[in-house]
Amino acid sequence: MTINPLTSATSSPPSTDFRNTVIENHWNDPPIKIFNKNTISETSKECVDEKEIANIITVTLDTCKLQLQNGPQKRIIDDTNRRISVLIDQLNNQQLPQHIVHSLFTLTQALQTKNYRKALEVHTQLMLTEYDAHGNWIIGLKRLIDLTSSISA
Repeated sequence: MTINPLTSATSSPPSTDFRNTVIENHWNDPPIKIFNKNTISETSKECVDEKEIANIITVTLDTCKLQLQNGPQKRIIDDTNRRISVLIDQLNNQQLPQHIVHSLFTLTQALQTKNYRKALEVHTQLMLTEYDAHGNWIIGLKRLIDLTSSISA
């Protein structure tokens, strides 16, 4: 008597119930790190130096001062200088939170590459999130972006 393996009572049928199946690392699963709120961006992985940011802002402001020494722009430059000096002091004393420093790093990189649209985007984000605490120098940054773009045009 031969036993057919398909009809044998000793072998159990394959499980078709998928509810208890655990699949790990499926090819279509997104990486878990994207679900973290504290994901570090590529820019923030770099070492961001507050003094370098302060230097770039100071050089940009000095360039504007040299180009616009006379006329109605002089008062705007003086007011911008007064507002920006608060930011420079906070950067030199490392008094700003890291997320603001990273935003300022992105803004200064945009100013250096004359990408004024990106600089304005970063400024707008700072304006929306940090205006209550730092509105004075945020307005100064906006004026600096506008003055720099008008000089290079």
